[in-house]
Amino acid sequence: MFVKLYLLGAALALMPLPIQPQGPHDENLSLDVSENIDGPKFSTDVEVEKSSHIVLVKCSNDAYPHGNTGYKFTTSKDVTKYKNLASSTTSKYIWVPVLKKSSNSTRFSCGEVTIKPGDVMSHMIGWTYNVKWNNVREDKTRINSNNMDYPLPETHSKCHNETKNLLIVDKENDTAVIINPRDVKNPYANQEFYYFITPKQNDGRQIIEHCGRYRGYRNSPHFNLPDHSDNPTINEVKKININELNYEKEEKIKINLKLGDDIQFYRDEGISLSRMKYTIDGLIDIENSTQQINSSFTIKGFDLVKLVYNHLDATGYNEVSQVYYFGPASKNITIEKYYDYHDARSFNPNCPIYFMNVGYLDKVIYDGEEKSIDRSLDFISFERGYGCGCFCHRHLVCIYKTLDGTITISNKYDHKDIDVFHCNRLNNILSSEMKSDIFGISWIIFGASILFLLILIAVIIIIVVRKRR
Repeated sequence: MFVKLYLLGAALALMPLPIQPQGPHDENLSLDVSENIDGPKFSTDVEVEKSSHIVLVKCSNDAYPHGNTGYKFTTSKDVTKYKNLASSTTSKYIWVPVLKKSSNSTRFSCGEVTIKPGDVMSHMIGWTYNVKWNNVREDKTRINSNNMDYPLPETHSKCHNETKNLLIVDKENDTAVIINPRDVKNPYANQEFYYFITPKQNDGRQIIEHCGRYRGYRNSPHFNLPDHSDNPTINEVKKININELNYEKEEKIKINLKLGDDIQFYRDEGISLSRMKYTIDGLIDIENSTQQINSSFTIKGFDLVKLVYNHLDATGYNEVSQVYYFGPASKNITIEKYYDYHDARSFNPNCPIYFMNVGYLDKVIYDGEEKSIDRSLDFISFERGYGCGCFCHRHLVCIYKTLDGTITISNKYDHKDIDVFHCNRLNNILSSEMKSDIFGISWIIFGASILFLLILIAVIIIIVVRKRR
């Protein structure tokens, strides 16, 4: 370890001696490297002061002729991507964009350094940065804004209006992208463009923060459900038709934000979804039902949802909202339900005060008689039928008022109060007796007819015999 420290100090100016490159280039390569070397790696901690998601860090350019310095640089793949930012022969360093991670700490590898004291090759030593980000919550309305229907400014007032030595960087799919302000490819909502002044060769900093920023925006979008057609609004509520046979079936609904015919600018933007309930006093929000979505959500059969998008433009945040009613195509429908003996014996006939979250109880009819509704309860319940023997049915009709009509639930209950086995046995006995009576009556009539016929024949024979005498 002592030998490694010595060699690394000689090559990379540890504590704080600089390396003097040999040959025509006499500039010092000065790197502040931590004394804490963990195996074949060394790491430099740097802190970001501004609220930011992108910074530039300094890495060595392996194409630069360092001369007979006794060491060799091999750049990482992440650095190689940005070699076009430096001249291959005159730039000693490459300034590489590094993105903030969710952990507020980013480890970035510049590559590896190979120490060559004489003819002896050492192990490759990894050269990494540990970037620690400022975790202060930022007010995005304070960032300069630019309508992306127009070109992005080529400079920024906080960058001394530099244009020649200005580098503009943004983030796309967790990758840093160099931006041409005259031709921004695939812009998106709230895209942040970071402006950096390209440092000079003798700049001793290891990290450079942005001098200015712009945030991109466009006009307000509207919600679009690509697999469904909007029907006429009901008091500003849009209705989406759902097959009434699927009123209890969950369904995944795709959604996007659309501006004109463009569905790309607002891609992956967060949308707030809350479920609502239709009551006798109108629509209300259901507490603790809010969730964040961006491309789809799930409805629970018939449903009422409110979608909200906070659109940020040059003036600040503006709320874009829309309520959707997922209901039957027909305004008035009836759903038939039958509860046999096994199901009906376990509960009393009842009407919930609400049908799902799309309708409130408007009328209750039990065995043909309209009943009163106590809205302080969750259910309007009735005693099940008793003393009916094997033949006892109850009919309960629950009528719910919806935004555009009614949903009627017609419930029929089989309330036998004698055990099914005995009822079936009784039915069999009654059926057998009925059959026996029918066949009994038939045999009596048949027997009487035969007897009458025999007597008649006997009488005729007697009369005929007497006449012959």
